[in-house]
Amino acid sequence: MVDTSNHATHSVVTLVPLPPRVRDIMICVAMESEASPIACALGLGEPRALRSMHPARVREGHVAGARIRLVTAGLDAATHVDRVGPIYAATTLLHALAIATDATRPDLVINMGTAGGFSAQHIGIGDLVVARHTMVHDARVALPGFDALSRAHTRLSLSTDMLASLAARLDATIGDVSTGSSLDASVEELKQFASAGTMAKDMELAALAMVARDEDVALASVKAITDLVDQPELASVSFLRNLQRACDRLGACAGPMIEVIAR
Repeated sequence: MVDTSNHATHSVVTLVPLPPRVRDIMICVAMESEASPIACALGLGEPRALRSMHPARVREGHVAGARIRLVTAGLDAATHVDRVGPIYAATTLLHALAIATDATRPDLVINMGTAGGFSAQHIGIGDLVVARHTMVHDARVALPGFDALSRAHTRLSLSTDMLASLAARLDATIGDVSTGSSLDASVEELKQFASAGTMAKDMELAALAMVARDEDVALASVKAITDLVDQPELASVSFLRNLQRACDRLGACAGPMIEVIAR
């Protein structure tokens, strides 16, 4: 389904809506530092290999009557760092969905993670943003059709009412999350963010939305802010200083978010 009524510049793909009854949730997280507080808050089991010889990890448990699987991309064998970025996010989710059976296919995928925010949109460090739309901001393919494809502008699965319920419960802001492959942002990207009223900038959500579209699965997302993209401080400095604060916020909001969705 494509909706161009409120976005004249780019067509918007709409993902499948949240099913009436959500009893199986897959939470996709990029970094172990983000995943640990979530797993602790939800009382999930120890991480294990998603599949033999694959770096991705999964933790499992039950919350509010729903089965929960928390999936991370794992560590890179060569660099020993988290496998962050759009490519690893997409391939990990695709792999997790591919090995799921009919009985274990999730009703909903939730992307939880940290992101940069925008002070111009009254977003601060540690704030939460519940995503309404996502898109790729560093895709530049000046060819008819291919530009829209590469931008991957997508309306996520939660209804307007559900977004409002989550925002109220989590004390969060509803907004658009833009995805790219870099921690920082170029001058042109900053202009683009300002024009679009972007609330947060991350490195995985739009890639996950592409997989969700192909796999016909519902997708939602919440981001905790580590740095302010439109401020002069280096994103890497602010990110490292505020990472634990933002991750703790993710852990605190995980249970309430699931309770609202799986009610």
